[in-house]
Amino acid sequence: MKENDEKLKEMLTNEKVPEQLSPDNIKIMLDAKAPKKKRSGISVVGRITAGAAACAVIAGSYAGAAHMMKNRPGKSSESSVVTTQNGEKQSGSGSKTSENKAYMVGAEDYSEIYAIMKKASENYDKQMKDTRVYGAVTNEAVMEDGVQAEESESAEAPMTNSDAAFSGGKGGDEETPEYSDTFNQEEDVLEADITKTDGKNIYYIYNDYEHMSDKFSGGTPSMNIASVKDGKFTGSKTIDLTPDLDSEYIEVTVYDMYLYNDMIEVIGHVNNHPAYYYDDYYTNDEPWYEFKDDEEDTKQKQEEIDYTFVSVYSKGDTPKLIGTYYQDGSYSDVRISPDGYMYLISSYSSAYFDVVEDEEDVKQYIPACGIGYDVECLPPEDILLPDDDIEPVKLLNYTVIGSIDLNEKGSFEEVETKALAGFTGNIYSSKDNIYAACGWQDTDITRIAISEGSITPEASATVEGFVNDQFSMSEYDGYFRVATTINKWEDRNTMFSSMFGTYRDPKHEHSNSLYVLDMDMEVVGSVTGFGADENIKSVNFNGDMGYVVTYEQTDPLFAIDISDPTAPFITDKFKINGYSTYMQKWDDGLLLGFGVDADSNAIETGVKIVMFDNSDPYDLKEVGFEALNRSEHSWLSSQAVYDRKALLIAPEKNLIGFPVRIYEYEEEKEDMRYVFYSYEDGEFVKQGDIKYDTDDETGQDIGFDRAVYIGGYVYALSSEAFVSASIDGFDVIDIAKF
Repeated sequence: MKENDEKLKEMLTNEKVPEQLSPDNIKIMLDAKAPKKKRSGISVVGRITAGAAACAVIAGSYAGAAHMMKNRPGKSSESSVVTTQNGEKQSGSGSKTSENKAYMVGAEDYSEIYAIMKKASENYDKQMKDTRVYGAVTNEAVMEDGVQAEESESAEAPMTNSDAAFSGGKGGDEETPEYSDTFNQEEDVLEADITKTDGKNIYYIYNDYEHMSDKFSGGTPSMNIASVKDGKFTGSKTIDLTPDLDSEYIEVTVYDMYLYNDMIEVIGHVNNHPAYYYDDYYTNDEPWYEFKDDEEDTKQKQEEIDYTFVSVYSKGDTPKLIGTYYQDGSYSDVRISPDGYMYLISSYSSAYFDVVEDEEDVKQYIPACGIGYDVECLPPEDILLPDDDIEPVKLLNYTVIGSIDLNEKGSFEEVETKALAGFTGNIYSSKDNIYAACGWQDTDITRIAISEGSITPEASATVEGFVNDQFSMSEYDGYFRVATTINKWEDRNTMFSSMFGTYRDPKHEHSNSLYVLDMDMEVVGSVTGFGADENIKSVNFNGDMGYVVTYEQTDPLFAIDISDPTAPFITDKFKINGYSTYMQKWDDGLLLGFGVDADSNAIETGVKIVMFDNSDPYDLKEVGFEALNRSEHSWLSSQAVYDRKALLIAPEKNLIGFPVRIYEYEEEKEDMRYVFYSYEDGEFVKQGDIKYDTDDETGQDIGFDRAVYIGGYVYALSSEAFVSASIDGFDVIDIAKF
């Protein structure tokens, strides 16, 4: 030991100390390692690092781009009321907010935005240079003002479940029987899906990759339509949903649709690439284009297109296109408010600054929108930017929100479009507000007031943790509630442990919180620290109560009383194996859960439905359970685990349905069907299933991913076929092939 000490002393005294380890630079590194004091102020952007990963689903090819600006200074909620698991109040911080006076201001002109982009790019270049200087020891960049840059997280963002299920009946008169509709998280705030019905026709959109067009690099966007009466298909057809654009070699994807005011509204995305294409770039044998240097080949250069669109059609068995609205960016989400206005949300990234020629080259860094061929860049006053420090970036990111008036049958009108600095992630909407949330270790949540098409950012907050999905957020009685999972990594390495190769894995801890905020986005109460070492899997808010499922090895269901927003508290916790990925009220005192079944060792074994008795929030009970599990020679799964719209939940019909996929290892074949259950006397009772073989040489089953009911009949739906069956017995009645 003494010999080793002498060698170490000799090394430290005789060897030249690297410049990075000089006293001044060690101080810089230690300061950088110290916890960064949270900036107060309006938060309009998610953090790059893991925050950007969490928003990757809407950031498209620019998901890795850094965010644009830091928070604006303002008043902060340094101390708020926090309630621990045992219900005791204590002082604590969970959110930073700022006054909403002049929350955001529109740019005076494009030159202001160009100057912002230029400065951000210069800071980015400097950060990269600083990273090379200090990176050998710290792997961190030091900003010009001495503040540590946001850390890059390698953790992958969680999958989210942001889609709703079917529930609730419409119609019911003599001409139109009662039918199911997409479940809306908030009453009269309408949500979209890939299928809709009006009780007379069923509409289903998809991207047809079996019949490729020589104009597309992807599938043909299509809609299957079937007229129905008493379980019989009286007519069917497929129509092409390709937008009418003066451009070739485009790629179109359709995502969602509505039936509203006797019109069909289809939401999708269209893009091309600003490159030279061949007239014959696509054939069925060679599905990807090539670039060649031969100048004699026929080439054409196209302007880049990257639009989210809404195509509006007349409703009926032969829809006619009324018009199309285009909005720059990748599709994020959509809602229709109770007053008949659609709010379309997309994520837009500018070109890299090095590509922008000058401030007059606005098409490269300003989002555009419009109807038909009249697509123009937004005016400067509609580009809403904070006026403080700029993060180092090479491009600018925006959340674009456009509103469309759908109140007049047979026509529509663009009302207002605003671009807010930064990407958003999960979207929750009440009838008066849209809440946009993005983040990972911390989540920025912006409240945007909506009314008759107007779009007005009002206030914002940053809460600790990430938001699982839209159902983790709720507005009720003048308050906003949000549940988050908090992940913390503690770096247990030091400069010397790195030098001598004694690396230690970081310590990882996570827990969960529920915050209550007022309309100024100030935290007024919280429950923190519950579900230690577990992640939130699903949340259901029902009036003054919140129900949260967390999971690591078992499925604890927490009941949280929020009747006093300043002092929410946990009333009970109930544990079972597995976890629910979605929860929905079934009846007064009953809460339905659907999700993943697992054994006591947390090994996932299949899917489950479970009924909870929540009539007494202090005494939660399980009053129904059914699991479909894999066997020794098969694997079982359901699309509804991650896509809640695949569920058919109809308490008014005592009907629960979901798709099931069973893969048989020995036969190398998939068994796919849509199964139906009822809930009777504390038990789930299987009522039947719908299965259909394509009859082709593969003998492969059709995978149904949706189901609706009309009157006394259910319809299982896919891009290949619709199949009808009676609710009484579930015998197949008719089939419509496409």
